Amino acid sequence: MKNSTAWEILAERETAALGRLSQRKRSLSLEKEHLEKRIKDIDRYILEYTSGMKGETELDWSMQKINSNMKMVTQLASGRKELEKIYKECQLALKLVTSGIIKHQEELLKFNKVRAKKKFQMDLKEKAKENIELDSLALNNFISGQR
Repeated sequence: MKNSTAWEILAERETAALGRLSQRKRSLSLEKEHLEKRIKDIDRYILEYTSGMKGETELDWSMQKINSNMKMVTQLASGRKELEKIYKECQLALKLVTSGIIKHQEELLKFNKVRAKKKFQMDLKEKAKENIELDSLALNNFISGQR
């Protein structure tokens, strides 16, 4: 295992969480598109059934056929209502996932800023230590050159 700081580990966890949430968002978006398509199909079927009933003369349509078509329209409308319920749940889930993604992105940004600041501070300390060692070495060389 590499020598990781706590901030790097936290950033990696946030990145992993973002990956999972992004995958969930893609999945929900596909499901939402599928539901939209199904709702449009049902609307088209309802329109076909109702316009077919209007287009025919009353004499051509028997009560049984009208009843059958009305049952079909009712079933389609009921199915559409259920799909709309699922669609709304999907939209809510997408909203929650999106807000989760935003939250994790903010956390990741915070962790990366702290990690960069800590690295900068460590680099400064390291340079200061090097400078002290170089100054000490130069002073020793100067003193030994004076003898």
